[in-house]
Amino acid sequence: MFDYINSSAIFVMTSNFEGMPNALLEAMALGLPCISTDCPCGGPRSLIETGKNGLLIPVGDIEALEKALRVLLKSPDFADSLGREATLIRGKLDIENIGRQWLEYMSSF
Repeated sequence: MFDYINSSAIFVMTSNFEGMPNALLEAMALGLPCISTDCPCGGPRSLIETGKNGLLIPVGDIEALEKALRVLLKSPDFADSLGREATLIRGKLDIENIGRQWLEYMSSF
């Protein structure tokens, strides 16, 4: 699976509902430019800052998906910059950072 994802040019997730999407996290960590629907549960929204490290589109909006794909395909430098910024998710969600957040949370009781 890694080889398949790693050989991709763009990652697209078109879910109607999504919690914390592992597939999106993996694609971001690999540095793929990502397009995701802005699901009501907010998982993708908590990971993607649109225009900085990926692109969020409204759920069910095929025209927005088409536009986002065209932007990335016609602007490889922009797509590359989104992918580079996306890799920063690794630091936010590494085991030390998550462990520190849990310790802070548990210490508040």
